[in-house]
Amino acid sequence: MNKEQATKEYILGLLKTIKLTEKELLRLAEEADKWEKRIALARSKGAEDLLDQAEKEAEGINARLTQLKEEEHSLRTEIESLHRQLPGIAARERRIDPDLLEQELLIALGKYDKGNDT
Repeated sequence: MNKEQATKEYILGLLKTIKLTEKELLRLAEEADKWEKRIALARSKGAEDLLDQAEKEAEGINARLTQLKEEEHSLRTEIESLHRQLPGIAARERRIDPDLLEQELLIALGKYDKGNDT
């Protein structure tokens, strides 16, 4: 596998990771919403012990949401960078057939023997 193909496969892996991250972000957003409702309920009922637990839970979920959003942004930035680099990677790859090059050099030198052509 050449470097261009490897880079494209790496980008594909990053895209898959982004899709999984997006699903996890949606799940956590729903979870955060659920805990916000529990906080409001505990507050309306005056249940301070439940309120404290619910606030801690919501805080943890919101921290994870923030972390995942930063990771997603980082992945998208990396993909954009790799997309910009792909043309350069492709241009740097050697695309020379050594046998063909040898034949062309022999022809140029006038030493090509058609009898040995395979």
